[in-house]
Amino acid sequence: MTYDAQHGLEHAEVAGWALGALDSDDAAAFEEHLQSCGQCQAEAAEFAPVARNLALAAPAAEPPPDLELKTLAAVQYAVMAESREQSEPQPELAAPKPDRESKASRWWHLHWTNPLLPVVTTLGAAAVTAAAFIGAHVFQAAAPAVAASYVLRPPPGQSGSASAITHEINGGYQTQLTAKDLPKLGSGQFFECWYAGPDNRAGHPQLISGGTFSSSNGTFTMWSAADPGTFRVMEITEEQASAGGQHGRVILSGTAQNVHDDD
Repeated sequence: MTYDAQHGLEHAEVAGWALGALDSDDAAAFEEHLQSCGQCQAEAAEFAPVARNLALAAPAAEPPPDLELKTLAAVQYAVMAESREQSEPQPELAAPKPDRESKASRWWHLHWTNPLLPVVTTLGAAAVTAAAFIGAHVFQAAAPAVAASYVLRPPPGQSGSASAITHEINGGYQTQLTAKDLPKLGSGQFFECWYAGPDNRAGHPQLISGGTFSSSNGTFTMWSAADPGTFRVMEITEEQASAGGQHGRVILSGTAQNVHDDD
């Protein structure tokens, strides 16, 4: 497939989507486009290892509360030592210092005795502290690892669609699913998300529920212990309150893409 640079510029949100950084409205709009765009699907797959590596970043660390004071004290001590050295009388026969060093000493003297020094120094130290704080929190806010993504389609002749992305978080899996134009539900009905294993078949179910929702359109967040590396098929069914298990008809299904395999 030929890469279309203009198309890439028009859909720069692919990185934010792959990293789970888009808000629900932007994610839903992009996922609708993603279902029919091979270029964006390929780019999203390229970002999957980036998301995994970000999750391995160093943990957040706050700078010591006395860092600014210690930094200012160390600089001021060095300036005082420099000033004392310049004020000490020099032996009459001592060789003159190179002009370059004299200029440097004058510069330091003018610089550190300037009345604006406390303001400039404080602002500089504050900027260093702020940079350290921001950097730490950028790593802290790094997106969790992308475990898999899905594009769900209906059976032939049926309507509706959905897309989903699953992140691995704290030993479990969080899925953000965006549904569009699902069938209208009857009284007491709801939609249920399922993860199907490799041996799932009629009379021999191998299913784990991923959660329920009741709107035909929207973005929903669900949690499950189902590893998409094993339970690769996602199904959406229409269900009625019952004793449990999958009883309703499958209205959407899709297979995990870009699966992160720990092995």
